[in-house]
Amino acid sequence: LDRLSTSWTTNGTAAILLAFYIAVGKKQQVPIGKLRGTIQNDILKEYIARGTWIWPPDPSIRLIVDTIEFCAEHVPRYNAISVAGAHFRDAGCTAAQEMAFTLSDAVTYVDAVIERGRMTIDEFAPQVSFFFYTHNDFFEEIAKYRAGRRRWARLVKERWGAKNDSSCLFRTGCVAGGSTLQAPQAHNHNVGVAYQPMASELGGVQA
Repeated sequence: LDRLSTSWTTNGTAAILLAFYIAVGKKQQVPIGKLRGTIQNDILKEYIARGTWIWPPDPSIRLIVDTIEFCAEHVPRYNAISVAGAHFRDAGCTAAQEMAFTLSDAVTYVDAVIERGRMTIDEFAPQVSFFFYTHNDFFEEIAKYRAGRRRWARLVKERWGAKNDSSCLFRTGCVAGGSTLQAPQAHNHNVGVAYQPMASELGGVQA
């Protein structure tokens, strides 16, 4: 496990899956600090866009904050959360709404960590990441990511007082837009899933 990075699209079970992963690492005699990857761990979008949650919002957010603190202290190469806009998009919102709802959820999580009083933004911001869908409106998607990057950097610096530039980075992954792909005329996807990654790249997405 010290030679790969593993991403989990898990939310209510994110802390459990991370614990399993750490246990397997220990069994393989891999130091916990060498484990790399991401757990989605974004419960708010489950309530809003998907309907697959386990616990009520308050204890869910508390568990997410616990996980963020644990990763920052013990698993520094693991992203403790990947705030996900993709599910908002497939539930029917626009590109602008996708970015707005995602940043709003991220603000809620970061506020909860800061309010607990154990960590500054610089101690955990590098382990906060994002996940989006890229759809077919080429220039709108580029603009979405560029606007998100600027807005997140300002939030981290001005709202939470980050001192390290690396804390302000908008660490983002994406996939081709799920609802843009249909079974009929499947060869059209060859074009769509070429333009969508191009827009993502020009918007500054990392993965």
